[in-house]
Amino acid sequence: MTQNDKPLQETVDKKNSEFWDTLCGSQLAEQLGIKDDSEQSLKKFDDWYFEFYPYLYTHIPFAEMAGKRVLEIGLGYGTVSQKIAESGAEYHGLDIAAGPVDMVNLRMQRGELNGKAVQGSILEPPFDAGSFDWVVAIGCLHHTGDLAGAIDQVHRLLKTGGEAMIMVYNACSYRQFQSSPIQTLKRLYSRPKGIEEIRNTDGAEKSRGAYDTNTDGDAAPQTEFVTKSELSVMFEKYSISSLVTENIGEDGVFRAFERSRALKFGKYVGLDVYCHVVKTQSETD
Repeated sequence: MTQNDKPLQETVDKKNSEFWDTLCGSQLAEQLGIKDDSEQSLKKFDDWYFEFYPYLYTHIPFAEMAGKRVLEIGLGYGTVSQKIAESGAEYHGLDIAAGPVDMVNLRMQRGELNGKAVQGSILEPPFDAGSFDWVVAIGCLHHTGDLAGAIDQVHRLLKTGGEAMIMVYNACSYRQFQSSPIQTLKRLYSRPKGIEEIRNTDGAEKSRGAYDTNTDGDAAPQTEFVTKSELSVMFEKYSISSLVTENIGEDGVFRAFERSRALKFGKYVGLDVYCHVVKTQSETD
């Protein structure tokens, strides 16, 4: 980030801190009739969450994290946070907003788990380089205003040989094709040569609102959508283990489909890209 970019990034951070202070998943919690943060209510939320996103167990190897130092970025309702800590990991959480941090720390304290969350930005993380064996970032780095910079910070925080699971929004999903078919087709076949070609690709408010809104119906302040080709450039410092698309919403051509059936199309036109990457070299190599 240049000095000229800093004031703009500070504005984005402030907006994100305010927006995400209301926990991601609050609308869902209302739909489920959840009105408090009791253990029973959170279990109800968590059970629904893992049933709705069954592939999370494939992409996040919870059992392999036992005894490992793990950082989760973007905490939401703390569902994944608690699962990581319960696996036996040394858990650390980071979120731009206070609300999710408080929720995760409540879960850690209540369950007497080995973990703690802190408030801060992944673009200026309060952790030393080479601190973590694993980083998990599900659906958050694309909201930072600097996805490429966030990916670089994850690389810095990982130990050599450390792994990351990062989920970002697919710029070539069925939803993008439905809203902008020609533009999405061009994006699909573009082959960026460098990071500068794919910076500042924030989605319009209407597009952002199709993915993330608060309880007032406002769209997330910032969202980047990326292709697998663009991700290959962003992950140039890593070894890429896999880039897999997942998730079909209950909209468009899939409105009439049962979710279990619709999810089978996720690997072709899914909303999300799950990126399993490995840090193969140190920062000084």
